[in-house]
This record gives sequence, C-alpha cells and structure tokens, in this order.
Amino acid sequence: MKTTASSVTRSASLAGQWNLGKSLHTSAKHFVTRVPLVKAAGLMLLNLVWRVRLSTGRIESELGSAHATRTLEQSLDYIEEVFADYKRYGHIERFAGRVAEIGPGDNAGVALLMRAAGCDQIDLIDRFLSRYDAQQQARICDSLARRYDLDSLRMGASWDCRSLSGITWRNGESSEKYFSECARQNPQTYDLIVSRAVLEHLQDPLACIRNMVECLKPGGRMLHKIDLRDHGMFSPVHDELAWLEIPSVMWKLMTSQSGHPNRVLAHGYREVLEDLKRAGLIDYSLLITSLVGAGDVAPHRPFEDVERTAKSRALAFVKTKRKRLAREFRCVASEDLATSGVFLIAERL
Repeated sequence: MKTTASSVTRSASLAGQWNLGKSLHTSAKHFVTRVPLVKAAGLMLLNLVWRVRLSTGRIESELGSAHATRTLEQSLDYIEEVFADYKRYGHIERFAGRVAEIGPGDNAGVALLMRAAGCDQIDLIDRFLSRYDAQQQARICDSLARRYDLDSLRMGASWDCRSLSGITWRNGESSEKYFSECARQNPQTYDLIVSRAVLEHLQDPLACIRNMVECLKPGGRMLHKIDLRDHGMFSPVHDELAWLEIPSVMWKLMTSQSGHPNRVLAHGYREVLEDLKRAGLIDYSLLITSLVGAGDVAPHRPFEDVERTAKSRALAFVKTKRKRLAREFRCVASEDLATSGVFLIAERL
C-alpha cells in the first residue's frame, strides 16, 4: 500500500493528540494527588456517590479484607496470623460460645478456625459486601480444612464459604445499628466480639463500643485491632499526619458514607474505655501496634513499654507537624498523635 504524505501527517497528528491527552491526564492526576484540598473535594463527591449507592441497596465494595490479590499461601498466613493474635493478646486458651466478627471482608477463614477451636456460633457483621470469588474462597476453605480437620463444617458436597455450619453472614447492616439493637433487645449475647482494621471505618465507633459491652456476657471479651492511619488517602505522597490537617466538617463530608477512616484517635477510645471502667462494666488494656515515623511495634505493648528510640522518633515527628494540624487535633497529647495503631482488649465484668 502506498503511503501518502497526508496519511502520515494525519497519523502524526493523532499520535500527538493522544500523547497530549495522556500528558494532561497525568498532570491532572498529579495535581489532584499533590494538593490535599483538591483531593478532599474529590472525596466529598465520591462520598455523595456512596450515599446514593447505599440508599438503593448497592452494598458491594472494594473495602474490607479482600484476598483477591493474595496467593493461597498468603491468604492462609493472614488468616492464621489474625487468629493467633486474638489468642495471644486476648489471652484465650480455648474459644467457646457465641462470637461476633466485625468486617470479615470476603473470607470466613478466621471464623472457621474459631469454630474448630470450640465456638458454637459466629455472626459475621459487615455493612458492605466485599467482592467475592467463590472458587478462590472454596480453595482457601479446603486448604484450611486439610490443615485443621474442618470437614464437619462444610455444608454440602463442596465448599461454599457463604454457607458454613455455625457461621452466619449479616451483610448490609452497619455495626452501629446491629449492636445498638442487640444491646436493646438481646443484651449479654456474645462471649467474644472481634475485629481487625474495622473500627476505624465506622461512623461512630465509640457509641458502638458502648453497645458492644452491653452485648457481652459477664466474662466476655472484645478484641479490636485498630489502624489509626489514613489508609492511603493522602499518604505516602504526603506525610502520615497530613490527613489530620483537614477540618472535621470537611472530613465528615468526605467519609460518612464511603467507609474511609473516621479519625477517632487513641485518646477517643481510651476516654470511652475509662468511662466504662469507672462504671464497673469492664477492665481493659490498650496496646500500641504502630507509631508514626517509626513503624510497627511488635509485640504490641503499652506506650510506656515501647522501645525508647521508636517513641522518641515518633514524638519528634509529631512536634514538627503539630502547628499544621486542624484545630481539633492541636491540643491532643503528643503520645496519642504519635500512635498510629492500637490493639484494644476489654473484658466484661
């Protein structure tokens, strides 16, 4: 085929337009990412979209503990790690009775291990419905069954992780509403309530904690690992405390429906726990799992027992950022601003 000068010119023009469009898209994305207030405006729009979605019953979400990006071995490692943490930090020798797991995501692996360890009934509570790959989840369940002799928990000839013996999925209802109704209608229902990286996504986690205490039987326990970071909303492009620079009025408009972090920090949880303790309802401990600018704290421990160098690094980081924080965070104690993760352990008295 003979190539004319005009066709070459047209091709070059189209290529130039494509490259220009791509360049403008990259620049726009870079601008949105680099300017926090512009990104905040985009998140407010996304929050409105979520309000509409939820009002029409569309609860599917990419949030939650999803195994889609994990290999089979990585999924099994994660499930076993979560289960081991509940045993270790909750000082649980044997699981028993009825359990509520909040925010299980797309997988019931932890619930299966708790059933195998002695629990009678486990309720999986999640406002959203995570994307679900039935074949992948069946492989995970089958592998766990082989390791821990769980075949008695299978319902049917093959594994269906949405239909398991003694495990009930309760999607589409917020934890706040679920435990409020439980506290009012069926108090002292649960022997154990657990969550991992979930409470930071609730609209009102502190009221939910009060209701969860009412739902615990005497001697029952709550175990919550809470991630107090921004979950990538502004970091790592911006520093770890950049999300605390946004005024709370704007933050609520950005996050109330979308499931993004609520910015309740360590001191908020401690105040509620202290109030419940003074009322004679619980005893509790709050362990540090990570610090800003210093990373993970393993094993988890009280702030005063964290290694001195890590604490100093985190507190120094807070000192450089405090003046830039939104007004409501400027008077928060430095150790609470430095805390980017906690493990909450409470026992009903």
